[in-house]
Amino acid sequence: MSVLVIDDHQLVTASLVMALRAHSLDAHRCPVFDVEGVLDEADKHTAGLALVDLELGEGADGRQMDGADLVVPLCRAGWSVVVVSGSTQQERVAAAIAAGANGWVPKSESFDDLLNAVLAAVEGKALLSQEQRKQWLALHREASKRSADIHGRLARLSNRESEVLERLAQGQRAATIAEEFFVSLATVRTQIRSILTKLDVGSQLEAVALHQDARR
Repeated sequence: MSVLVIDDHQLVTASLVMALRAHSLDAHRCPVFDVEGVLDEADKHTAGLALVDLELGEGADGRQMDGADLVVPLCRAGWSVVVVSGSTQQERVAAAIAAGANGWVPKSESFDDLLNAVLAAVEGKALLSQEQRKQWLALHREASKRSADIHGRLARLSNRESEVLERLAQGQRAATIAEEFFVSLATVRTQIRSILTKLDVGSQLEAVALHQDARR
């Protein structure tokens, strides 16, 4: 069976590929530059098992790549997908499972445990029980609902209020923001009060937290 390891950590990937080949599997490391490049590489192999890291590092365009974006197209191409990641963000893992991934193997496990989990997946064994899958899907639904609420509240802001919130998230003070936008300090303070009202929060810290949550 073909096994494609999609991970930007070369040492881990090389070790895993060697171990899988020792078990007579057609294992390959997939270079990670962008989503399209990964999918093009996958097309060169007979669909089998794809091990996908959620955190793929910086892509060719300078932006962070999210392995979860690969789950749906890989599944459509006939690959069975297992998320192999050091990410502790359960909501991202849940999103990958909801998108079609068969399971999650944390990198915090020993290499032998990781290898055994991969071999089990190759044999078609379930890495998640039905109850575990239900729990992940429930987590994803809750996270999606929360994300929609956050984005809905942020959408209430005017363009200038969004810019002010961005500056607050960067740690700028109201006086500095006023200087940048060539307005009075009183104007910026009014805008900040409007931001808090529209976001239904009680402090700038809460507003910044919402802004940061929306970026995750």
